[in-house]
Amino acid sequence: MHAVLSLTLMHDRHLSTEANIALSPTEAFHWYQGIALFSSKLAGPIHPSERDALWATSAFLGTIAFYSIEARTPEEAWPLKPLSSLDLNWLRMSAGKEEIWKSPNHQELTAYFSRWFLSIGIFYRLLQRALGWRLFLLNSSSSTNLTPPQLREKNPYHAAASSLAKSLNSDCNLSIILNFLSFISHMSPDYKRLLEREDPRALLLLAYWYAKACQCQHWWIWRRAALECQAICIYLDRYHEYERNIQKLLQFPRMMCSVTPR
Repeated sequence: MHAVLSLTLMHDRHLSTEANIALSPTEAFHWYQGIALFSSKLAGPIHPSERDALWATSAFLGTIAFYSIEARTPEEAWPLKPLSSLDLNWLRMSAGKEEIWKSPNHQELTAYFSRWFLSIGIFYRLLQRALGWRLFLLNSSSSTNLTPPQLREKNPYHAAASSLAKSLNSDCNLSIILNFLSFISHMSPDYKRLLEREDPRALLLLAYWYAKACQCQHWWIWRRAALECQAICIYLDRYHEYERNIQKLLQFPRMMCSVTPR
């Protein structure tokens, strides 16, 4: 209930004419209470009948974290702004769903859908062309016969790149949102660590994801997606301007978030 109240208050703020981007004390209170109760529940055994409610709560908390960005310009947004312990906090919040659904059946479903994405993924086939093959370290060992854990071990970019497949070829808002969520679930721990280190290839994949998310204009997605996509494009242009492969692949996110290269 606390998560629902916090999210509702944020939506009301979004709809207000005051255009206030700061978290209100009431929003912060309910958000904190929701996180505290959620964490307490995860610390103990989870009954199967509780999983749906907990997953929904996790989704609400993740939505709140993603929407909560107080930057007004790309320069104030990650990865351009000074380093902070709160950077990518929204991504850490998404890990709660993984704890809820840890079970043999869920692992089998995850493996199935991972293989499905890898076998038909448009972006995967795109990356197999000369430019993407080199840039994301895809080679003959990155075959669809490998299980998801093996893929993650061999190449931290592989699963994240593959999960972008459907959204890159879709203009449907629902499909974009579903694949937006799928991308988060396919981020390996190694890939998340690369994001925290501001690895240029990891940032480029995230920029593509943000660029597609900008299309759906959903109230809790658009603002962070637009600001951090712009920030990533500026960051890569500023600090990796001589890496031709990265600059060439930046054309799509630049176009989607309206960033003009230097």
